[in-house]
Amino acid sequence: MEQGVKAGFAQGLALLLPPTSAVMGILLLVPVAPQMMQAFADVPGVEFLVPILLTLPGLCIALFSPLAGLLGDRLGRRRLLIGAMLVYGLAGMAPVILSDIYQILVSRALVGICEALIMTLCTTLVGDLFSGRARERWLASQTAVASISALLFLALGGLLGRQGWQAPFLIYGLIWPMALAVFLLVREPPRVLRQVPGWSALPGRHVALTSVTTILAAILFYTIQINVSTVLPDFGVTDPARIGLFSAMASIGTPVGSLIFWTVARRDVRLLLGLEFALMATAFIIMAHAPDTAWFVVGAFIGQMAAGLLLPTLLTWAMSTLAFEVRGRGMGLWQSSFAIGQFMSALVVPALAGATGGTINAFPIIAAASLVVGLLSLSLLFRSRWSPV
Repeated sequence: MEQGVKAGFAQGLALLLPPTSAVMGILLLVPVAPQMMQAFADVPGVEFLVPILLTLPGLCIALFSPLAGLLGDRLGRRRLLIGAMLVYGLAGMAPVILSDIYQILVSRALVGICEALIMTLCTTLVGDLFSGRARERWLASQTAVASISALLFLALGGLLGRQGWQAPFLIYGLIWPMALAVFLLVREPPRVLRQVPGWSALPGRHVALTSVTTILAAILFYTIQINVSTVLPDFGVTDPARIGLFSAMASIGTPVGSLIFWTVARRDVRLLLGLEFALMATAFIIMAHAPDTAWFVVGAFIGQMAAGLLLPTLLTWAMSTLAFEVRGRGMGLWQSSFAIGQFMSALVVPALAGATGGTINAFPIIAAASLVVGLLSLSLLFRSRWSPV
């Protein structure tokens, strides 16, 4: 905890919920995407425009998170966060009254920019207000809550979608009670320096290393999240309800991994990364050679559990050397790296699938890449332990 500001459970909880906005931004609309296709069937290129509506916020996170961090460092985190949350609610609910798909695209871009601010500033404030084990646990809890909220928002999107494709957009209004909680409970540490240092004040080598590793981890994470439902038909599972059930069972692994992180967070980060990437490789091997559906779901569960361990490990590692004055920019670059990995997973996996003859055939290659990263991390650990002092 920095700068003498008291923070406890209430403050941590107030900062825990807003990052679910990024999950809300995409998954609420997945169940109603076919309805949107029908509603705008007369618009040229609708088959491209509707998927863009879903993914545009994620692209904005990748593009605008570094700027969000810079603004947080220069203008302060709390007021900017509250403002972004208020605008997010307006932009998110705008499609309820909009009938032009291009106007909806603009509102979705605004949602994405607000998500970049919310994600970056919430994470930065956790780093500002907590330290040590408390910081690690709140960052791990962000991963767990985001994973659980994904299941909730998918279900809500489907239920509200029965009332029409516009109904799920009303859920974006949930951000306003969260903004009130931040306003009432969270206080920002006062600034010590009047002048904000430039980008050169960031630990460049550390930021570059954590960013590259995060991109790789995000590719692995979203490869499992996106492709479980597409591979299950290869095992004879074609019923949408069963596909949803098995995908949900695998997704439970992410919060489980985040909770396990609570008990191992004090370990050397190189050891954690080595074991976590190795566990991810094991998951892809199991999925690639699964004899039936049960083993495939077990492999996906292990992969999601590895992701639940990886994400808070990477986040706490990325934050570990960031001073208060540049923490916003460091977290903005981390959020951007994670979003870039998400985008790249949609390119890498289809390319590998095309080269190998199927998505599941690409899994051993992905496993090998994950294992190489894990072994590299472990080799760095052993090299430092056996080198002379």
